[in-house]
This record gives sequence, C-alpha cells and structure tokens, in this order.
Amino acid sequence: MINPFTYGKIVSGDNFADRERETKQLFEDLKSGQNVLLYSPRRYGKTSLIFRVLDQLKKDGLVTAYIDVYGCLTVPDFIDKIIQETVVPSQGSLQRIGDFLREQISGLSPEVTLNSDGSISVSFKKEAIAQGTEKVLAKIIDAPQKLAEAKKKRLVVAFDEFQEITTMDGLSLEKTVRSSFQRHKDVTYLFAGSKQHIMTEMFGQERRPFYKFAKPFPLERIPLPEFSAFISSKFKATNISIRPEIVQSILDFTEGHPYLTQQLCHELWSMSTERKKVAQEDIAVALNTILSQHGDYFSGIWDSLSSGQKRLLLAIAKEVQVKNISSVDFVAKHALISASHIMKSLHSLEKGSLVEHSDGVYFIEDVLFREWIRANMCSCQTATFK
Repeated sequence: MINPFTYGKIVSGDNFADRERETKQLFEDLKSGQNVLLYSPRRYGKTSLIFRVLDQLKKDGLVTAYIDVYGCLTVPDFIDKIIQETVVPSQGSLQRIGDFLREQISGLSPEVTLNSDGSISVSFKKEAIAQGTEKVLAKIIDAPQKLAEAKKKRLVVAFDEFQEITTMDGLSLEKTVRSSFQRHKDVTYLFAGSKQHIMTEMFGQERRPFYKFAKPFPLERIPLPEFSAFISSKFKATNISIRPEIVQSILDFTEGHPYLTQQLCHELWSMSTERKKVAQEDIAVALNTILSQHGDYFSGIWDSLSSGQKRLLLAIAKEVQVKNISSVDFVAKHALISASHIMKSLHSLEKGSLVEHSDGVYFIEDVLFREWIRANMCSCQTATFK
C-alpha cells in the first residue's frame, strides 16, 4: 500500500490538502488579467498551488507557462529560461520553434538543440556574448507578449522564486523587466517567492521598479479544521485508525505547517501499517526519527552561523515566539550582548530565511529546526512530545 502522505515534491489531485479558497481566488485574478504577488515561507505548498491553478487555467483555454528562477545564476540563464518555458513547449516541433524565433525575435541567432530524449533546448548565451546581454534581453523579454499575440489567447506566466533576479544584475534587470512587462497587454504575470522580506521590498518600496505592479497574495498556513479533516480522511482511507485528539496533537506541534505536517503523518503512517492504529506515544517516536534524519542538514546550517546568530536563534527557540526582541529584559534573560548586536544578527537570520516575523512577533519558521535546536543546544524539552 502506498503512503498517502506526500511531502518534498509537487503534489496534485487527492494529495493536495485544502487550499480551495486560494485556488479559486488565484484562478479568478489571473484569468481576469490581474498580476499577482504570491509569497510564503518555504515549504508551504506554494509551487503545488501554482501548478494546480495553472492546470485549471489551461483547461479553461488559456496558455500557461511556469518559470522557476531559482536555478538562474546570470541574466543569460534568465533569458534562456524565458524562451525554454514559454516558446518551446507552446510551439512543440523544431520547425515551429525555429519559425517563431525567426519571425518574432529578429536579429538573433540562438543555438537550437534536439536532445537525445527528443526534447528541444534553445540558448542565447553565445548571442549574449557577441551582441551584449542587454541587447539580447531587450528582445527576448517581449517573447511572452508575442507568443500571446501569435496564439490569439491570454498567456499566464508564473515566475517562481522571482526574488532571485535581484542577485543577477541589481536594479538594472528589474527596470528592464518591469518596463517591458507593463506593456504586455495579453500576458498576466504571477510572481511567487519564498523570501518574503525581499519580495516585500521589490513590490512595496516606492523606489523599486516593481512597486505596486501586482496584487499582494500572502499564502497562509492551511486552516487547522480543514487540515484535520484531510489527515483523518487519509488514515481512514488506508484502514488505519487515528483518534481526533491525536490528530489535534499533530497539528498543535506542527502549527499547521504544510510540509512538516505531511512529513510527520508520513512517518506515523509507516509506523502503523501493521497494527492499523496510531497511538499518542507514536508521535514522539516519529518526531525523533525525523530529527535524526535531518541531523546532518541542521548541523550544517548551525555550523555556518556566527556566535551571535547562534545565541539569538537559541534564545528564540527557547521562547518559541518573541515580541520585544531588542528589549532589555530579553537581552538580560538570555545573556545576549546588546540590542544592537541582536539587530545585526537578526538581519542576517531574516535574510537567510531562518527567522521570520509577523505583527511584530519573531519566530523560527521551520518548526523542525526549532525543535532540533531545543533538543540539541539547550536543556529545553521539545514543544509537545519529548
């Protein structure tokens, strides 16, 4: 029997937990031509939601494209990705791809390769060297609009981890992209990112090119009642009993974090396949197993931090949530050096997405990492089970 709890990859169909409201709203916004800024911490199911909405839009007759910017290190990488994920799949054959590029993007001679698996790759890297990256980008960036015009259909393009363009060519790239995108009348853009502070700066600061270019759409955690029903139904469908109070204990610990909830339930399901029942004490066993599996990964993160960052993380882990993080009381309670040292460490931890804040409250977003710190770096007990 296949484990019904899936994590660590894009999920769809019955494996997709809730998000009905978000799916409906995103579908309506994008279909109507509203650009959207979708942001959430890592592992909230953002990418799975994007694929779900794009699939519905495609079924509704729109042309769609998904572009993951995370793997792009340079502007030429970004250029190639745009063509690879918009023009190539929409045109299909080598002949049609070549015809589109010649007719719609004149003055450039890309490398077009037919790979051994039958896929087609297009690259403008040599052209970027020969003619200059800015000149090539200026022509390529309009490819989505030209594709929409050729198809005579609205095109929806989803950029995942869009904040990565800030690492390529600074504000210059942002200005070029925004300048073109605002002229694309037949293209709707979804900008998604997991580094909330960067995305907020890009779209929320008046001096930035993308200021107010898209409707903010923060992705929250799945509501606990819906997640509870999802968990119970998955265990029931595979003939494993789980009491409502145990489901509640799971969600109390994970705080409704989608990835960790699925991961913990995955482990619990595997432990219960023979006796067909989940016991309360199984949660602590499953959690310790997961913490052990992630030990090397978390140790690597911990070892990369400065002494000040470690001390602040440890203090936040002990408190779980911290409101007055630079207060005299917080500094004294955890033997931190000073408020200025806290703010310096906090800036680095937020930049690395290790610490998040909401409504003035600071916390470690990755509950599992928080519990690893509590289990290994102090005499605290884990939040619920240890």
